[in-house]
Amino acid sequence: MTGKDSRHTELANEFMADVGRIMRGMRFNFRKQMERYEVTWPQFHLLKLVKHNDGITVTELAHYMMISAPTTSRMVDALCSKGLLEKAKDSEDHRVTRLKLGERSEALMDELTELQDKVMLLVFREEDEDELERTVQHLGKLTNRWLEISESEAKKE
Repeated sequence: MTGKDSRHTELANEFMADVGRIMRGMRFNFRKQMERYEVTWPQFHLLKLVKHNDGITVTELAHYMMISAPTTSRMVDALCSKGLLEKAKDSEDHRVTRLKLGERSEALMDELTELQDKVMLLVFREEDEDELERTVQHLGKLTNRWLEISESEAKKE
């Protein structure tokens, strides 16, 4: 491994540790709302995926969440029983079940989005706007590259 590769590895490890710390912070900030709706952190993540991918299937969710389809299916059933998710047969292929947010989950997602916005505003408030913009754009670029590599690798399997 070259010196440059070694440094990139160190930075990658630091970056992933930061992502983990961000996720712990979000879990801490959202804990009260999730408890009120009786939703776990993985269930909240599932709801976010459904919100941003209306009509997603259980299989697609399992891929996004990197968990097995049976585990995802159990999570979906639990959220449906709480009125947070709804299942509907695909209009073209009745063997396929599509998911959408239930009425109750829309209130939860709205509350958490508002809370997330407040927390992020506090985090960003003291930062230079131009530097933040560059950081967000660069993070978007890295995220897109990560996704391209991941999807390319998945196709090889």
